[in-house]
Amino acid sequence: MGGAATASPEHRRELRARLLPPRHGLQGTAPLPIHDELVEEIFLLLPTPTDLIRASAACVSFYRLVATRSFRRRFRKLHAPPLLGFLDHEREFLPAIPPHPSAPAADAVALAADFSLSFLTRDPYFTPAHYWDIEDVRNGRVLISRHPFHDLSLAVCDPLHRQYLLLPPIPEFEGWASLYNLRTGWQTFLGDEEEAVEETSFTVVSISQWGNWLGAIMFSSSTGQWRPSPWIEGFAFFNQCRYAYGCFYGVTECRQKLLVLDTQKMEFSLADLPPEARGSPERDVDIAFVEAGEGITGMFVHPGHTYNSISYLIKRNNGGSSSEWKLEKTIPLDFTGSRFMGSSGRYLLLRCW
Repeated sequence: MGGAATASPEHRRELRARLLPPRHGLQGTAPLPIHDELVEEIFLLLPTPTDLIRASAACVSFYRLVATRSFRRRFRKLHAPPLLGFLDHEREFLPAIPPHPSAPAADAVALAADFSLSFLTRDPYFTPAHYWDIEDVRNGRVLISRHPFHDLSLAVCDPLHRQYLLLPPIPEFEGWASLYNLRTGWQTFLGDEEEAVEETSFTVVSISQWGNWLGAIMFSSSTGQWRPSPWIEGFAFFNQCRYAYGCFYGVTECRQKLLVLDTQKMEFSLADLPPEARGSPERDVDIAFVEAGEGITGMFVHPGHTYNSISYLIKRNNGGSSSEWKLEKTIPLDFTGSRFMGSSGRYLLLRCW
């Protein structure tokens, strides 16, 4: 009897390999890697720090990326901290209230923090506590000075963590007047370090007047040292001093000029105010500056407490002339009266009645 020949398994595999076309595309290949640079740009688009924490918990590589100093610095520049409230000179914390989205966090901070700064009394140098006055508040830190201001003693406090740093004495810089002679014309403010590597980094800037001369000294928490600016002659002293993007802005006594201190260069400059912001002894104009995002500096102008509107102007870089300021909008106010209380970051504090 005849019969069909049976192919061996090896022969069948060889025949199938010849008959089937080769596979193409992504089949059989490893998944394409996602570069850290792309992940970093995606994480920078996350709207809140809470979202960033959730995303970084997905894997170890994500956590390592967001934990780097360079990433944290970039994220802080793009995402301003929320407004929780403000601290008055009597050391009373006024938290944000509903419907503000920060109200729950503000209540938690109000319970956890020591805004009376009673923790300072553990150090005999800070006793009694009423010898210390609040000079400025920024990003959860409080700048205090010893009263009377005879020795220019300064300290920066963290009420939430109950910590403080007593700043080193301001040294006698060559070419500067005696600090004793400067004590009557002295303004001190908190600032941010533009290239800070840690969230705890800060600066303290003291602006001083000596006769017809103006100068500034800046302390950096990163270096632990004071750095002076050159003295300049012929500038009036700061009025209505405000801070935005590493610069301190003030209006001169004639209310026609804008005086700017760039803390990166430690240099003063003078520019014309835009027409909307110019005042006179008979016309009191209030001005505040905010960080509007993407390097845009915003200027709010209040022509007087009885006016029912304020103007908002923007400028896309620091310094320069009045031609760079652009009127963005006029904001109506439905109040009997109002005045500026201050500004911080992108927020303007307005008192209304």
